[in-house]
Amino acid sequence: MQRTIKKIINDQGQVELGHFSEPVNELNGQDFDYRTVMGKPAGSLRQHFAYKQFQYFGAIGKDLIFGCAFADVRYIGACFAYVFRPSDKKMLTWQFKSPLAAGLNMACRTDNDQSTFKSGKNHASQVYALNENGERTKHLGISFGNELNIEAWMHEPKDYQTQSVCTPCAVNGWVYAQKTASLPVLGTLKCELGEFDLSELDCYGHHDFSAGYMRRDTFWNWACFSLPPTNSRPALGLNISWGVNESGFSENCIWIGTCCIALPQTQFFYDRDNKMGQWKIQSSDGNINLNFDAEGKHSEELNLFVLATDFHQIFGKFNGTIEIVGEPTITIENVWGFVEHQFSRW
Repeated sequence: MQRTIKKIINDQGQVELGHFSEPVNELNGQDFDYRTVMGKPAGSLRQHFAYKQFQYFGAIGKDLIFGCAFADVRYIGACFAYVFRPSDKKMLTWQFKSPLAAGLNMACRTDNDQSTFKSGKNHASQVYALNENGERTKHLGISFGNELNIEAWMHEPKDYQTQSVCTPCAVNGWVYAQKTASLPVLGTLKCELGEFDLSELDCYGHHDFSAGYMRRDTFWNWACFSLPPTNSRPALGLNISWGVNESGFSENCIWIGTCCIALPQTQFFYDRDNKMGQWKIQSSDGNINLNFDAEGKHSEELNLFVLATDFHQIFGKFNGTIEIVGEPTITIENVWGFVEHQFSRW
């Protein structure tokens, strides 16, 4: 049963698990009764370095894809941004890393809070707001000198159903994931590829707000797209993942307009040695049957043995079908979106 809670950790220091009917307001992860793998209370330093957070704002429009992510893995803080133009596959990327997450401040609330990053003259922020009418807004602001400037807003109407779920992880952890998709993105973007009015490009976006005590070695695949409405259907947004949130509860879902509908578990089939080849995403019951053909990617690879990342966020086109009980078959034809191969040792 879905329920509403204000904090992810209750007064007894225990995490609230399951699906929630509304986003959790406060991710008070520091109040968790964190234990060692043998069930003993962990020290404050161990608990501090075990807690991870990441937030991502992405959008797809007519001949434009862009995204920005913040990640605090305690030992390192990271910010990356990219702009990709599908027509000529031109891509611009920016990557910043800072020891001990210096210059990075992550929001612990999903309403009326902000995450900020600063490195020299480069600034970025993701701002979250909830007004008295129950409407949420997410704002992405980037100022990287003359190289990249973004002011983008993603608005959620009061009846929008956010995917909000918390799952147990390994013997002593948990992961909270709050995701949205199929939302219109307004604002402007300016870089060497040009100056763009996002509403004129019919941009639709997605957002990920995740935190928790994740596995030391964490791996996931992810697939997502956001489509504007047409004369025959409302906006569509897809979120499918495996590797993190499958311990009794799943984050897989599709948005039809503002309605979030659960989807079954899926598997991702692809060549790990050729991630730019075709991917297949399928559920065991056959209700999800998607092919993905890669066109471009943003990647990061780092192996420090104690810390490591093998991250590939790939842009391309989806084709296939999605079956939902009681709904007409959803046919996906040449739809731009994302898949992801992510390994982190943190």
